Amino acid sequence: MKLIQILVGTFATIATVAALLLVGLNEPARMAETERAQLARSIQNGAAIYETYCTGCHGTKGEGIPGVAPALNTPQFFTQRLKEIGYTGSLRSYIESTVAAGRPASTQYASKMPTWSQDYGGPLRPDQVRDVTSFILNWEKTAVAQPPPTPAPTPTPLPSTASPEERGRAVFLSDKTGCKACHAVDTEPDAKGLVGPNLTHIGTEAATRVAGQSAAEYIRTAIINPGAFIAPNCPAGACGNIMPQDFGQKLSQQELDDLVAYLLSLK
Repeated sequence: MKLIQILVGTFATIATVAALLLVGLNEPARMAETERAQLARSIQNGAAIYETYCTGCHGTKGEGIPGVAPALNTPQFFTQRLKEIGYTGSLRSYIESTVAAGRPASTQYASKMPTWSQDYGGPLRPDQVRDVTSFILNWEKTAVAQPPPTPAPTPTPLPSTASPEERGRAVFLSDKTGCKACHAVDTEPDAKGLVGPNLTHIGTEAATRVAGQSAAEYIRTAIINPGAFIAPNCPAGACGNIMPQDFGQKLSQQELDDLVAYLLSLK
């Protein structure tokens, strides 16, 4: 009987050791699969966050908007960006810190990037900052392999008989101003910006913003001195003063007058 107990105990020990060895051998594969699943969820969550907060300035596919925000889905971003700015950390840490704390305006990009992390007064939790970073990094493999971009076609000039509203619409939709990147106008398929206030009815709403100012006066002031009055509501919450401050110098008097005329027509 004692011998049988010894044999049973021995077999049980051997079986336990074998099971532990089997688990140990499979653990690296299990951990790797868990990491892949977590990354996939992070990328999926980040795609939704990017669509809500980033497409207005960086484009729906990360193509960027000249004068507004840089392209993210390009070989240059993944292979040269850190060298250009002298950043010694990883690309992930660079993207996370930029998303979190924002980016100031520059000679290349007149619009400053908002601070998106809750740590700096923005709407995103730390895990959401990490998720949108994972989504952007997910472009690396295809971006590095893609051919150089095709130059954008030259816009067709407006006829000499174009109205001020038509000329102003062209100014609004141009890369020179970048208005369409930040501001949505529901009637304009190319203006789906999600950063600044929606301008679909600004021609009517402008007259109610500042006591004593007409709609035309308010719109003109908002363009050349955007900090004079901050609109109450933006898609991501309360608006901030992130609009470029140099449109008074960047636009000619004719362009400014035409842009005001176009915005006044949006009823």
